[in-house]
Amino acid sequence: MSYVPRKRNPPPIREVYRFLKDHFGKTPWMVFGTLFFIFIAAMTSTVMPQVHAWLVDVLAENMTGKRDIEKIIMPVLAMTALGIGYHLTMRAAHFINCYTNTRVHAAIAADSLNYVHSFETEWHTNTFAGSIVTAIKRGRSAAHRTFDTLCYDFWPAIVVVIGSIAFAWERSPLIAMSLVLYAVSFTVFSIILSLKYVAPKNRIYADEDSRLGGVIADSVTGYAAVKASGAEAHEYARIKAAANRFALAARTAWIRANILSLSQNIVINIGRFAAMCLAAWYWSIGSFTPGDVMFVLMTQRVLAEYLDGIGNRLRDIIESINDLEEVVTWRNRKPLIANHAKIAANDCPSFDLKFEDITFKYASQQKPAIENFSLTIKPGEKVALVGRTGSGKSTLFKLLHRYYNPQTGTITVDGHDINDVDLPGLRRQLALVSQEPVLFHRSLAENIAYSRPDATLEEIKQAAQRAQIADLIESLPQGYETLVGERGIKLSGGERQRVAIARALLADARIILLDEATSSLDNETEHFVQEALEQLTVGRSVLAIAHRVSTIQDYDRIVVMEQGRIVEIGKHQELLDRNGYYTKLCQHRTHDFLAA
Repeated sequence: MSYVPRKRNPPPIREVYRFLKDHFGKTPWMVFGTLFFIFIAAMTSTVMPQVHAWLVDVLAENMTGKRDIEKIIMPVLAMTALGIGYHLTMRAAHFINCYTNTRVHAAIAADSLNYVHSFETEWHTNTFAGSIVTAIKRGRSAAHRTFDTLCYDFWPAIVVVIGSIAFAWERSPLIAMSLVLYAVSFTVFSIILSLKYVAPKNRIYADEDSRLGGVIADSVTGYAAVKASGAEAHEYARIKAAANRFALAARTAWIRANILSLSQNIVINIGRFAAMCLAAWYWSIGSFTPGDVMFVLMTQRVLAEYLDGIGNRLRDIIESINDLEEVVTWRNRKPLIANHAKIAANDCPSFDLKFEDITFKYASQQKPAIENFSLTIKPGEKVALVGRTGSGKSTLFKLLHRYYNPQTGTITVDGHDINDVDLPGLRRQLALVSQEPVLFHRSLAENIAYSRPDATLEEIKQAAQRAQIADLIESLPQGYETLVGERGIKLSGGERQRVAIARALLADARIILLDEATSSLDNETEHFVQEALEQLTVGRSVLAIAHRVSTIQDYDRIVVMEQGRIVEIGKHQELLDRNGYYTKLCQHRTHDFLAA
């Protein structure tokens, strides 16, 4: 399969600026303090050539006759004071900036994850989890790198350039104008080359870095399938291909960055040569003292250091902006599933659920997954969904959770369109127990309490007891503090489901959604899970996707689906008596499982 680079639509630079301004603007006095101390440090660098010129003129005046050492004490003391002052003010700036950067670093990580959690399911299904992690790590690091570059390189360079030109103007307007020409030409040359020559390759490098992180995370997450399939060689080849693309992108970006650096150094040395030639000419006609020549030499050297710093850091800031683009894009992206929150979920006392003429089609499919679907579920009613794979059963759960919005029709609770109900509140009233429950690599107590983080340990234990999992937990050395491993890998399938049931019990949701909750369990495990499910469903509405006939025979209604439509509806025996589609599913069942 050929590799197709991901399309990239970077945000405008003003959006990156606004992103940084919003984060660093939360501590304005800290930012001001950092800039103030850096200003003082930059001024010491600007004044230093003046002191060198002073010292050289003093030495030149004392070359003949008696040499008075006292005359050089003041210039030497001034140089020492400026040197100490520079380092003291820079340390003060670093101290203040440490607080600002760490705060922003943490805020960007938290905010970026919050943006990602607000996106619709379709975005997540098309995005590598590893790419998201890599982008967040790069983004939070890039923010403080950008700020540091602006504070410690660009800001002092501006101060030094303006100050140096002002001091040079006192000696010679021509020298001052040459320094202006040198500084402007170097800066413009660097910016154009960075934006047009270096930045595009840095962007590709950032993309490949995210892609490589995603490929690695995908492979590590699916390690069990890799081992079971003996596919280590295939995964190695896949990762190596991604790593080679990353290496090529990194190498290209590095080469271009070094070409830029070489070009900048050539410009710096040409500028130094021109400045010294001009200073030497002024000296030759008697307009400059040796101190004036030293001033030009030192000023050009200071300017070269700061401008070279800008040149080197310009590459870094372009790379940092590229690294920030993805999280800035996330911030500016509006979720397709919006939370209008006109009605609180608690304002729907009975949670009478209705699907009204629902039609929905996935963007990647030609035919609707759900078509003209209507169903009412009364409070406390137990309704089962059956049908072959692909008939739309799981899609209904996704629509109810508002992972997607239907193209036509409405879903209502107590007569209110769920689009108008507070989204987090709506989802908290839907307790899902699936065939593969999602557990976090946290303690058993945290996993059970995930539906209610404020639950006490006693409440957690009661939920575990009702879910038939308490005895197992209490037999473990660390009990409820036992870590379950990534995705609950340390637990068996039945144990994971009982933890999920305990979580649902603790949530005290109005509607229970069962997604083939017992279809992959052995008989003994299923017995424990069924007992836990009975505890969970008492007095609640239940909507279940089922493959086992034995689990749905006592349900109030069974909805038979085919190609997104309802083809039959009724109780188990009623449907059998009709000798219709449901009967055929039952006749073709294998060991209690309906035909799939």
